[in-house]
Amino acid sequence: MLRINKTRQTTADFFAVEGELEKLVKTTTINTDNNAVSTIYETLHDAELYAKHRASMRADEDALRELRYKIEDDILAELAAEASDKVNV
Repeated sequence: MLRINKTRQTTADFFAVEGELEKLVKTTTINTDNNAVSTIYETLHDAELYAKHRASMRADEDALRELRYKIEDDILAELAAEASDKVNV
C-alpha cells in the first residue's frame, strides 16, 4: 500500500532598500500540511528596519497571507475532488 503525504513549504524573505543596498529584514516560512493546516515561523532580522519600513512590510505580509490562503484553498479543493472520486467509484 502506498500513502503519499504531500506538504508544501513557502519561504518569503522581506527586504528593505537602504541607499543602494537591499537589506534582509524578515524571513517567514510557512509549512502547509496535507489537511491544509499551515504552521508559520517568522524570524525578524532587523527590527529597526522593520519599523522604518512598516507600511511596505505590512503590504508584503498581506500578499504572503493571501498566497497562504490560496495554497490552503487549493489543497482543500484537491481533498474534495479526491473524496468525490472515492464516492463515485
